This record gives sequence, C-alpha cells and structure tokens, in this order.
Amino acid sequence: MKTGYSIRCWCWGVVILLWGCFSLLPAQDKSVAGVKTLKEGGQSALQTVPQANFGKREALTAHLKGLKASPAPRKILDGSIIWNYQDPVAIAYGTMLDGAGDTPLTAWGLNNARVSRYTDVNNVPVWEFLTAPNDGVADISGDGSVIAAAAEFNFYLLNPATGTITYQLTIPDSLYASQVAVSRDGSLVIFLAAATGSAGTARVYAIDPAGPTPLWEVDLPQSAIGNWAGAAISASGSHVAVSGRFHIYVLDPANGSLIWDDFVDNTESAPAISRDGSVLVTADLSGFVQTRVFDPVAQEYNLIWQYRVPAGQFTNWASSVDVSADGSTVLAGSLLFFATGNDGTVMAFDTYGDGLPRWIYPNVGDMVDDIAVSDDGRVAAAVTWGDLNHTLPDLLVFDVASGDVTFSRSTPGSLFSVDISEDGKRVLAGGKAVHARQFGNGGLLYLVEIDLGGGSVSGVVNLSDTGDDSGVLVRALGTERSAITNASGNYVIENIPAGTYTIRAEKPGYTFGDIAGVTVTNGGANIGVNFTLDPFTAQPPALSASTGLPGAILLSWTGLLPSMPLPGGSPLTGGFHLTPEMRLAADPLPLQENLAAVKGEKRSINQFPASGDEIFPHFQSEIPAFLADSIAVYRSLLPGGPYQRIAGIPAAQSSYADSSVFPLRDYYYVINLFNETGQSVYSNEAPGRVSDSLLTFEFDAPQQSVAPQIDGILSPGEWDDAFTVDISDIFGYFSGTPKPQGSTLMYAKFDDAGDMLYVAGEDFLNAALDNNEGFGFYFDDNNNNDFEPRSALPVYQEGNFWAYWHPTGADLRFRKIYAGGGVGDIITLTGAEVAFSDAAGHVQGEVAIPLGFLEGYQLQVYSPDRIVGLGAFLIARDAQGNPIYNGWWPQTMNSVFTPRYFGSVGIDVSLDAPPKAPSDIVLTRQGNSLLLTWTDPTQGLNNDPLPAPPNIHVYRNGQFLASVNPGVQSLQDDDVICGGWYEYRLEAEISVGGTVWTGPLSNPVGDFACFEPVLIPLAYDDGTWEAFYVVDFTYDDNKFAVRYTPTFYPCRVVRLTTIVNGAEGFDFTIHADNSGVPGDLLAGPYRVNAPVVSPVGDVILTLPGIEPPVIESGDFWAVINFLPTSPGAPGIGVDASSPNAGRGRYYTTTSGWMNFTGGNLMVTAYLADPVTGIAEPGADGLPRSFDLQQNYPNPFNPATTIRYQMPAASDVEIAIYNPLGQKVRTLVNAANQPAGYYRAEWDGRNDAGAAAASGVYLYRLRAGDFIKVRKMLLVR
Repeated sequence: MKTGYSIRCWCWGVVILLWGCFSLLPAQDKSVAGVKTLKEGGQSALQTVPQANFGKREALTAHLKGLKASPAPRKILDGSIIWNYQDPVAIAYGTMLDGAGDTPLTAWGLNNARVSRYTDVNNVPVWEFLTAPNDGVADISGDGSVIAAAAEFNFYLLNPATGTITYQLTIPDSLYASQVAVSRDGSLVIFLAAATGSAGTARVYAIDPAGPTPLWEVDLPQSAIGNWAGAAISASGSHVAVSGRFHIYVLDPANGSLIWDDFVDNTESAPAISRDGSVLVTADLSGFVQTRVFDPVAQEYNLIWQYRVPAGQFTNWASSVDVSADGSTVLAGSLLFFATGNDGTVMAFDTYGDGLPRWIYPNVGDMVDDIAVSDDGRVAAAVTWGDLNHTLPDLLVFDVASGDVTFSRSTPGSLFSVDISEDGKRVLAGGKAVHARQFGNGGLLYLVEIDLGGGSVSGVVNLSDTGDDSGVLVRALGTERSAITNASGNYVIENIPAGTYTIRAEKPGYTFGDIAGVTVTNGGANIGVNFTLDPFTAQPPALSASTGLPGAILLSWTGLLPSMPLPGGSPLTGGFHLTPEMRLAADPLPLQENLAAVKGEKRSINQFPASGDEIFPHFQSEIPAFLADSIAVYRSLLPGGPYQRIAGIPAAQSSYADSSVFPLRDYYYVINLFNETGQSVYSNEAPGRVSDSLLTFEFDAPQQSVAPQIDGILSPGEWDDAFTVDISDIFGYFSGTPKPQGSTLMYAKFDDAGDMLYVAGEDFLNAALDNNEGFGFYFDDNNNNDFEPRSALPVYQEGNFWAYWHPTGADLRFRKIYAGGGVGDIITLTGAEVAFSDAAGHVQGEVAIPLGFLEGYQLQVYSPDRIVGLGAFLIARDAQGNPIYNGWWPQTMNSVFTPRYFGSVGIDVSLDAPPKAPSDIVLTRQGNSLLLTWTDPTQGLNNDPLPAPPNIHVYRNGQFLASVNPGVQSLQDDDVICGGWYEYRLEAEISVGGTVWTGPLSNPVGDFACFEPVLIPLAYDDGTWEAFYVVDFTYDDNKFAVRYTPTFYPCRVVRLTTIVNGAEGFDFTIHADNSGVPGDLLAGPYRVNAPVVSPVGDVILTLPGIEPPVIESGDFWAVINFLPTSPGAPGIGVDASSPNAGRGRYYTTTSGWMNFTGGNLMVTAYLADPVTGIAEPGADGLPRSFDLQQNYPNPFNPATTIRYQMPAASDVEIAIYNPLGQKVRTLVNAANQPAGYYRAEWDGRNDAGAAAASGVYLYRLRAGDFIKVRKMLLVR
C-alpha cells in the first residue's frame, strides 16, 4: 500500500514538449523548476530544469555532520531479490504493496499501459488491467482487499482477485484522472482529477468501496494545484492530505471539509502523513523539507522545523519524502545540480528533533525520486535515477538507526517508484530500463526480501509502584536497537546484531535495570529477559528558562542541597556524593561566562547542535573529578515533548546556557537527576525563547531629516533618522552558517521631495570589498504577495534592484520579475546614486532607489496603505566569487521569487502619477457608425485623486484616431466600412505643472461595423488540449503552421485563435499555400498574446478593417512566429489525437519545414464571405448591392441564421426549399422593405410547424429582380 503515490504525466512529442502533459504552470517559464518530459516514437526522456542559486554554493562535507562519506559496518544483514521482471517497452511508473508485502501492484506506462497485480511467488501477473493508450495510476489497501486505478477520464475499483471492474466513475471532460490513494483498511478511496483545457477547477473525489458509494467531492482552484503532486491518507483514516504544486490541503475524510491548508513552494513530491495524522511532511523544489505537527486546539499544522538542502550553482531540490507511520522518523531525498552533472542524497531526520539530519547518505548519482519508510521507522527504501554509467546502486535499503545500507541494487536504467511493507521486510521498486535522462523505453521491476538480520530479546518490565508498565525504554547497549513497553510491560527488541550485550531498562522516575551477558544469535530469540524497576525517589529542582536573552536560552534551577536524598552515585564519575565544600568549589558560573560561547561563531541550522561538553569544555578541568551526581537537560520543539537529551552536567551546577537555538522559535525544557542507579522524573516544563527584539518583518521608513551623501561611508548622524533593521542571516539558510544577531544591519528612510527611498547597510562580517558585493532588493510594489504577470502593463510590472560594487565603480541595475518566476532583461540605471566603502574596517553601502510611476523600473507606492513588499539581502563573496548572504531579510524568507515571504515596508510618500485608463468602455453599432462610450478616470495609477480632469486619446486598430475633451466620454466613429473589424483603445492624459502625464492604454474593445458577419470556424483538432509544445528553446526563426482548406470560395480569413500556457507574445501571419508548405505572405504580422493565463489562456486575433485576405481558391496557412526574445514560450496547445496528415508543420532555419506529428496544433481560422458589395457603402452608409450570405451555423441543428442586404427598398421574399424544389418554409415576405442589413432565423420547421427532416436544403432571396440561392445542411 502506498498512499501518497504520485506519477508524472507523460506525452507524445517530436519537437519539445513542455513538462507534464497536463502541466498547468502559469507561463511554463524556463526559470520555473521542475521535471520536463520529452517523448518521441514510443520512447521518453526526462529533463530537470533547475533554478539558479542566489545563495552561497555549499559543499555537503563543509558543514553537515552525520554525512556518511563511506559505508560503515552493516548492523543488519542483506536482502535478496524474490523476483524481477524487465518489460520490453513499458516503464514501471508506480509500485505499490499491501501491508504484508505479498501483493505487489504496478502501473506501467508509455507503451502497453496497464496495471498489473502479482504475487510474491513469481513475476507472472495474476491479472492485468489495460489503461492504454493512457498511462494509469493505482493503489492497494493495506489488507489487499481494495484496488483502485485511474486513467484519462475514468476512475475504477478493481476486483483484487480478477482485475475486473467493480465500479467505474467517469468524470467530465474538463477534468483528467491524475492520482489515486487507498486507505490502509480499505474503507476510503481518494481520486484526484486535474483540470484540462481552460478549466480552472481541480477536484478531489472520495469513494466508499463498500457500496461502492461516492462520499463527497471537493473542488479546488487549478491555479493552486498546477499539477497534482499526490494524496496521502493517514493509516488511522483520520486525515486526508492532498497536494498540488503550489498548495497543500488536509481534509476531513468523513465529509471533505477543510481542516487546514497552506502554500507549498513548488513541489513534485506527494505529502507524507503519520498514522494518526499528527505529523505532516513536505519536500519542495526550493530545497526545503518542512515538518509540521497538528495542534488539535487551533486546528492548525504548525511548522516545527524546516531543513534546506545545501545549494550549489543552482538551487538544489528536496525531491522526495516520507514519514514513518508512528511519526518518529522522516526520510527525504534530494537532487543536486553541478556544472558537470547531477547527484543526490538520502537524509534521515528525527521528527521531533531540530531539523538536522541524523545522517546523510551522499553520492547516489542523480535524483532520489521516491522514498518509503516502514511503520516503525527502522527500515527505509529509496530509489534514484542513478549515474549515467550505472556504477552506483539505484535501489537503496537503509537501516535507519545507523544509516547503513543493508541492501542495494544497480540497474541498467533508473528507478522511479518504491514501496515498502509495514514491517519493512518487503520492498517493491520499479522504473525504466535505460537511464531517465536518455531516450529509450522498457521497464524494470524488483520485489525484494529484506533480511533484517540478528536476533531478538523479549521480556516483561514491572514497575513496582503502578499497574501501568508502559513507556519503559529497553535498550541493547552498544547498538541502536531498542523497544518501548506496552501497558502490560511487554517488549521485544528485534534485529539485534549477533553478540553479547547488556540489556538496560529505564524510565524517568525509576531505577535502572541492567541484565548483562545476554547473548544474541542470528535468528535466535532470547525470551524472559525481565526487569523490575523501583521508584527513584529524588525529585528534580524547579526549572525556569529565559525568554529575552540574545543568542541563547539560560536554564536555571535551585542548587541541590546536601540533605537531598540522592541514592547512589553519578554514572559520570562513579558514585560519590557532594559535600558542602565540593559544592562551594563548583558554584555556578556567572551568566556572562555561561553565555561566552554565544559570542563565538554560531552553529549552522544545517549542523548538529553541540553537546554540553562542547559548549562548556571548562567543565572538564574546573569541576572536580569526584562529583557524584548529574543533571540531564532535555529539549523539545513542542509543549509536552517528546524531549531529546541535549546535555548532561554535574549536579553542582544550577544553570545551563543552550546556545544551539534560534530566534523566532519556542523551546520547551525539562531536567531530571541521574546517578548510577537510576533517574528522577522530569521536572516541570519551562518554555524558553531567544530574544528577537532586534528582528522585525515590517517597518515604516521615516521621512528623512538629514539628506544622506551617497558616498558609501555612513558618516556620524547621517543615518540616525532612518529605521534600523537587523538583517543578519540568523538561520543560515542562504549563507551556509547562521550569523549572529546584529552582524548585518540595514537602514531605510525616504525623501518625499526627491521621490527617493534611501537605503544603507553595514556588514560587520565582511572586512573588505570584492567584486559584485552589495545589495539586492526584490519589491512587490503593490504588496499583493505576487509578482505581476507578463501581460500586465509595463508601468505595473515589478522586479528587483541590484546595487553592486565593482573595481571600476558601483552600479544600480533593475530586472523585471513575472508571476510564475520568469524574468525580463537587465537594465543599468544611468546616473544612479550608489556607493560602497570598507574604510570603516567593514563593508558599508548606500543607495537611492527611485520612486514613481513614470518609468517601469521605478518603485511604485500605492495609496491608501502606501506599503510595499520587500525581500532584501547584503552579500559578501568567497574566494571563488560565490555569494555569501550575511544579510537576508526577512530571515524566514525561503525564496526571493516568492513575495508571500517578503516583509512589509511603509513609505508615506506622495508621488505624481499618470491617470488610470478610462473604464466602462462600451462599443455599440449606430446604423453604419460605431459609438464608443466610457467613463473618464478620476484617480491616478497611485490611487490618489487626479489634480485635473483628463483628456482622452482614442486609438483605432493601433492608429491614433482622435482626442476627446474632459467629460465628453463618448465618440462616434463614422469612418468605418461595413463588415470590417474595429478595435479601440483609450488612454487618459493630464498636465501638471508643465509636465504631461499620459496613462496606460485601456484593454481593447472591438466589433464589426454595421453587422455581425457569419464566421465559419475551420479547425483540425478535437477542441481539447493534452499538451503544449514549442519548437525549441533556442531561437532559429521558430514557427508552427496549420494548413486550411476552406469549405467555400471566395472567403475572408477574419479571425485566428489558439490556446497557450504563457503570456509571452508571438506573431500571427497568414500565407498562401506553396506545394504543401507556407508560401507568399497574405497578411500580417500581427503581434498577439494571451491577456489572461490562468493557468492557460486564449489568444484571439481578429484582423482589422479590410485587411483580412480573400481566398479565391486553394489552401492557406496560419503561421505562429516565435519571437527572438522568447523562442521557447508560450507553449501552443496540442490535441494529441492522431495527426491530420499534412495539416501541421514546424520550422527552423536549420531544418526547414517539417511535419508536426505530435498531434494537431490547436489553431482555428474563422472564415466569412468577402465584403464585396458591402465594403463600400454609399454616403448614407447603406449597402451598394444586394447580397445573400451563407447561413451560420452550417451544418446546423436545430436553428440557423441567414443574413441579407439591400441597397434600396424592395419587395422581399426568403424561402426554404427541399432538393426537389418544393417550398418548405417562407421566412420573409415583406412589401417595400427599406434598404439595409437584415437577418432571418430558421428553426428547422416547415410552414405547418413540423420538424423538417435531416438533409440538404436551398434558401432563396428574391428582392425585386435580384435572385440568389445558397445551400445549407440540417442535421438531426
């Protein structure tokens, strides 16, 4: 069983397919990290798209304790392959086991897609359920009684014995089956459906297999889901966790109600959840493993720790994660990007530890794609893509306690999926027969028996003063093996390596129980190793913890008195009691000495905390060796524990300073007394916290009272009027090691008259300037927690400034950043005020950030709040030029590309701004004219009232048309041609103090003059996209083209449409056919883009005026021309059905025109009759000729529209005839009908009101002496 099983989407391709066949990433920018799938000719390959690292390049060995650089002696035995299978063409994308591990289930894809159920006897399937041509997903319950599968538009429940369908749910075609999870007891099945096409909603289905009965459905925004990463059901069935790429939800399994949700920073890994739902773990492509614990009172999952995979040239990924069912152990995998290749690591964590790895297994060759952990956290299996030379194992099975590999397997390919039985004794792994990064096919599947080795020790522990004997820890000393007693005192320690051991039983408040000489043999069972533990009567002193000291938490308690009953002696020194004289010799150290270590270099958030002896080495020399008693110090990140021992100190001490702590976190402490006979109960719990008074995540920059001189030197008094912010990287996420509070400072103030934000900084850790050191400022101008999309007007776009020092001088540069992570070109600001200096013995810098609404690079401050979002850093460089982020603000910011992490900065500045665009724009036909009305703006772009009413400039089809005085708010355009398309955009303009401020253009509004022509759509796709393609990410005059064969001649090409997954622009052109490839240019180019992409968008081009080309005969082509600035975007929607031969082409200068075989490009052309006889109305705007147009729609059912025109008054008849010439219906019979444009509707019925039969009909216009006949088709 594998709740949380996740599979990537896979698609067909001959040119470049953007990753994920149902990928819904806004814009699909190359800068968005993720896995990209390429497919061609029944083969596939994977690419990983990293994001550049903006932090220090870190080496694992530089600061990570616990790194397993070489295999240690194995503490448990090996494993063996029960059976394996290699498929010739299909790839094993998903592997699932029942709880016992004797019912393997596999989802195969790419070719011969199917779900296969096996036994543990051999590799012959019991049955196979075909999902071809679509890849499927599947899962199995812990007891093996329920198997669920999904493919395309269907969810299934399958008979576990036969594989036949027992239940089928067909979902709407706006959704696509994506993921499936089955609860451990088989009482609940979760199906996840992703949105397709332009649909904006994803869905969660819950099914009760007992009925089967649908329980509930939950709709979620597709913009938050992107791709479904996976679902996980807690083993108790109490919580359902579902995660998309950008958001995670925890739902109540009873009714689907929301328990909790939160943002996820780009994940492709399914969430992991503990048995009782109390522990929730995620891994994301920003490199963070995040562990949360549920607070049942607040109904919130609180983050107790996060760990960042050290970054190199690129931001490395946390690629996979799992948590043991008992919630004690977290395993995570990574993908590391290097200049010359890739690598990965496997990391183990204690859930309730500090978020620092217990161990790290490095050098696995490539991405760790999946991880599975046994219920008790003792055994974990990981699968990797492996190295390209296949010298490293792709399947790794770990003894989690020691980090040793107990079984491994190197394959000729890559492994993608793994599952493990509840007891950790069975592992099922599958993948691809060639490396993931290489084109190929074929699959691998392994069922492995894990021999945990060693023997067992069991017995009963009796607590002499109570009937509840639970909670006793029983250990085999010298090993990592242990067990906890149940209420009856029973315990079993399993898989103890062969040898002779002392078995110890211990619990706070009781004496120790030791039994020596217990001999363990492989496969042997030592029973009856029993203990009786008596109460340990000594009581610990009352404990208190500081909450306001910088850099450490000071624990204090009452010193132990000589008369305190302390039985026995200390295990530290061997059995002496303290005398009053000894206690005087061991008085507690003064506070300043206890905190001395705080002033030194702090340990990294990515390092293990120091032990008490490491923090206080003077104990070894200053405390007499004959001290008899000791105190153990424990710490937890949660109130009430579980606690981890962090120090053992002599009992003479009455205080302890814990410096391995971080601001902004709560810590909870207990102590107890130890000696050689036992340990006391825990003391009271004391909450502690490091002072964070110097840290702030929001502030108001004050108006300056002293004008700074931007020379890089912070002169006395120059910045006293500024707000001071401590930006020290106290967590070390981006500098590699935590920095002391106060080591890096930032100062901010503004000048209202000069429209400048002044910022200064000091890096006390950086003694001398080096090239490219300085500031970074990432602004969310409107503070809406996101950057603006590419389609936003230039003045609204946001981005970042770099103020850097160079030996040739300092500069200030700006770069646009778009929603979804895309970036624009970098510009250097001319005449910028920026300077740096190290004359003070450390680096100082000053910079002026321009404020305003005139240029796109200016920082825009909006009323009424006048608050901007800011993420900032101050960097040094190492000897190799890599950045070291000594300053990082806010300190909790995980990424400068995610504004929701930013801090808030108030800037109460008054900025002049252009007016907003006119609103409420409406275009209506007025006879043969077009009437444009609107509402003049009353506010500027800054949301402040305008100082004067604006003039309005009107543009038609991209050309200036007229200026309109304030307050008029309308314009009638008489200079139009009937049947032509006219599109209008408006801008407002004001003059303030001699300066002219012109606002942005409005969104366009358009219509056809005089009448709505009948538009006949012509397309060669099924209307539903399955993928998005680009020609190449490198510009080589990249083009797509679609060939059209009109159904009537002559015709006008009036409109072109397509669907895209990005807001980047491209050029539409229309070409004549030249022997099956695009020939002479007929119209264009027309620059277009999708105005809204959420997550996909429509591009609609209506050719303006009388520009639409007239096709007299033959075929024509619509061509998409990618731009040099964005050759790989946007992706063009493709219907993956069998391609229509010769209809689709792609082009590069290198290749020339080539057939597009990935499906059918989704580009629709809309055709209409030529405007001949209509295009040039008389002076009165009336038609100059009679005409009867083609009906629309055609074919039709049940009704259609017929348009006609008359240049003069006349008797008119429009009648419908069958092919035999018999009149079926008279639609119009009017005497002396005035000149003009008309339409008539036929509802498909005869004059008697009866429905006409399917078939071809003729319709005739008789107007005086003019007669015209056309055909139409009625389809019932």
